[in-house]
Amino acid sequence: MKNLLKSLPNWINLLSVAAVVAAVAFADLPWIALLLAVTVFGTIAWNIRDALTSMRTARTVAAVAVLIAAWNHGGLDRWPFLAAGILVLMFIVGADTIAKALNVGYLQTTNLDVERSTHERWSTPPAIGRVLSALTVVFAVSAWADGPLGAVTDPVFAAVTAAAVAWTGIAVLDGYLHRQRESHPVDGRVLTAVTRLQPKFVIHFAGARESEYQLTMWLPYFEQVGDPYVIIIRDRYLYDGIAARTSAPIVLVPAQSVLDTILPESVRACYYVNHAVKNAQLIKLDNYIHVQLMHGDSDKAISRSPVSLMYDRVFVAGQAGVDRYHRHGVDIPNYKFRKVARPQLHDLKVGERDKIEGARPVVLYTPTWTGLTADVNYSSLKEGRRIVEAVLAREVTLIFRTHPYTRTNAAYQVLADEIKALIAADAAKTGRPHLWGAQAETEASLTDCVNAADVAISDISGTASDWIYSGRPFAMTDPKGFKDAYLDEFPLARAAYLLDPDAGNIEKVLDELLVTDSKAALRAEVREYYLGDVAPEDLVPLFVEEVKATYAEPVHKSATGASALLAA
Repeated sequence: MKNLLKSLPNWINLLSVAAVVAAVAFADLPWIALLLAVTVFGTIAWNIRDALTSMRTARTVAAVAVLIAAWNHGGLDRWPFLAAGILVLMFIVGADTIAKALNVGYLQTTNLDVERSTHERWSTPPAIGRVLSALTVVFAVSAWADGPLGAVTDPVFAAVTAAAVAWTGIAVLDGYLHRQRESHPVDGRVLTAVTRLQPKFVIHFAGARESEYQLTMWLPYFEQVGDPYVIIIRDRYLYDGIAARTSAPIVLVPAQSVLDTILPESVRACYYVNHAVKNAQLIKLDNYIHVQLMHGDSDKAISRSPVSLMYDRVFVAGQAGVDRYHRHGVDIPNYKFRKVARPQLHDLKVGERDKIEGARPVVLYTPTWTGLTADVNYSSLKEGRRIVEAVLAREVTLIFRTHPYTRTNAAYQVLADEIKALIAADAAKTGRPHLWGAQAETEASLTDCVNAADVAISDISGTASDWIYSGRPFAMTDPKGFKDAYLDEFPLARAAYLLDPDAGNIEKVLDELLVTDSKAALRAEVREYYLGDVAPEDLVPLFVEEVKATYAEPVHKSATGASALLAA
């Protein structure tokens, strides 16, 4: 479904062009063009109903198709409809200018008690965007009417269009006057609501598209802290995904000028889950404790990035997280670290999983994504078919779970799809209850998959670090060919059975995983080094305690703190 939604703009553009072609080529059959136009406007309205400027080209072309079809369908006799249609077309073409004029600092919020006047609620870009979406659909549908019916509906549509355009014009004029009064407008009603809440801390979130998982993995544990807090989201495309997953107050804050003023005096700490560039816009404010959590603990380069130097506190899972930075020359003072284990593992089964005697072993294979650049591409999907074929040749059940970002690389998505097809064919042939696709990636959590498996095969990723908490055997891949340097670069692998770069030794590794398991004792030692000696029932209380302790600290910035680094 997500892949379909990603390709949706291309289909909408094609349909809009087809509508114009149909309007010109089939003048005697205007219903063809109108049906295509209704599909274009309806699809946009359903999927991005509050986006004023989205798909402007497709909307423009489809509107032209409707006007041509309406002219072919009635000529000047339909002048009220044609005049209103031209207004709709101008509305679409001028959407960017309208959006800029309406951008007077009104902030979008969720789960926050903000008192808005009717004028304010209906004068924001999302609100006007919904008006435009509805108007375009009505425009295309109304074009079907002619004769006696059109004599009734055309003036009604013209009146509705005039009212919508007039309201938008009033909102644009008000926005223009507002910007004349204030060079950096601030939404006072939202500021009042945030101040009334008296949050102790905020979570700042920015990042790439489809990165919502980086924050959502932490939300259940922040909710258990018990004190009020606010989530500040910087990118519009991340807003809906987070809003659907939490009851916490959320404010969308695109502008840095607003970020500088929105936090009340009650806020003492700011938390971050990645190294997004926009983080620096809040970190420069040195009257808060800035805390980096990251979104998983692994030996990947991002988990010991020098960017972490600018935070006041760095939460790590265990001593391995501290040593990882120092081993790579990132000299973060020890007082900045807090060892919080991994609260996400509180439901993870430690030791042998619960299963019926005589049940088949279950193998979990979790290839990671390609990374943003080739030097951090640790994905084993190119070797994945060989790995999966060897696993399926054993009398086992397979769980195949890819990283959420796999779809961002078309070539690797093809590899993943081929593996899924292979697993599906084996399930159909043998009746074995393998899990793949949505069953393993969206309908089940990573914890669900770990709890259902006896052994795992992982790439260099946070999944391997999480798996080791279970204490069960696991293997790690080496697609980049580190070979002898692997253990120096990724010490977690001391507890794993290592695959060759081409996975040529997969049979030997499977024997270790499923039969021999010669590293059981070493695995227990490495487990404590990476995740600490914390029982599952203590993981969440430990995190809550450290969060509370952080925003209870007095804020004393040193010359090596965030402000000094950012000023350099």
